[in-house]
Amino acid sequence: MKPNEPSRTALMIARQRAAHQLLDHGSILYDPFAMKILLEDEKDVLQFANAHPLASIGRLITAARSRIAEDALARAVERGIRQIVILGAGLDSFALRNPHSAQQILIYEVDHPATQAWKRQRLDEAQNALPPWLIFVPVDFERDDLGEKLAAAGFQQNSPAFFTWLGVVPYLTQDAIGRTLDYMSSIQNSEVVFDYMEPPESSSEEVRQLETERTEHLKKMEERSLSRFEPAAMAAILRSHGFCAIEDINFSEIASRFGHAVQGLAAGHLGVHVVHANH
Repeated sequence: MKPNEPSRTALMIARQRAAHQLLDHGSILYDPFAMKILLEDEKDVLQFANAHPLASIGRLITAARSRIAEDALARAVERGIRQIVILGAGLDSFALRNPHSAQQILIYEVDHPATQAWKRQRLDEAQNALPPWLIFVPVDFERDDLGEKLAAAGFQQNSPAFFTWLGVVPYLTQDAIGRTLDYMSSIQNSEVVFDYMEPPESSSEEVRQLETERTEHLKKMEERSLSRFEPAAMAAILRSHGFCAIEDINFSEIASRFGHAVQGLAAGHLGVHVVHANH
């Protein structure tokens, strides 16, 4: 992404989340703020959602990975975790929808400064007040020390935490991914849900073609898909950082579990995985 501009991928994900509400009635992830925070007309969101025959696959992934993360987060809160860190939050609305306010959780939203400023502006324009449990932490993942930034914002490094890290890993260098995993593993009893991509050949031919087009589009916006992993390699990386109880959910499982909820889900498969790991 360009230094002083918000992430265009964050906007794309927000549109997919909104399209899921309009086309699929939020059947995987109900989000009454998705359209409000987007500040776009329904017809524009529907035009985006129908712009490509495979767009429904992106809609499925966007909704399903958030649902998987939020289900795991709910179980973590039941076990007593009170610190939630959303890495690469974009226009995510979990803090606005927070079903755990009675448990007095704190939600730290971590993202690039330009993207956070853009989100704050949209929340202001939509007349959504910031909830008291939401703390913004501006961080450039490639340059800043995540631990220092979180500690300065009040995060308790000696208390357990639940991290969500969705739609971020493919856009980071392997060094930045390793540093982030190092930090998360330094928090005792931490958990993380994140997604990653396999090398392109693991996707169907139609999806590969779409990914190629998207990669070219991202380059023009100075956002690049950098890191791909084989599942065995990802499991080895997580174990090397001390993570265990690793659940790796592949695209077939996601489609089997949630695909019926997406109207007109296209044929084709994407080499995306959603991982839940405990430290």
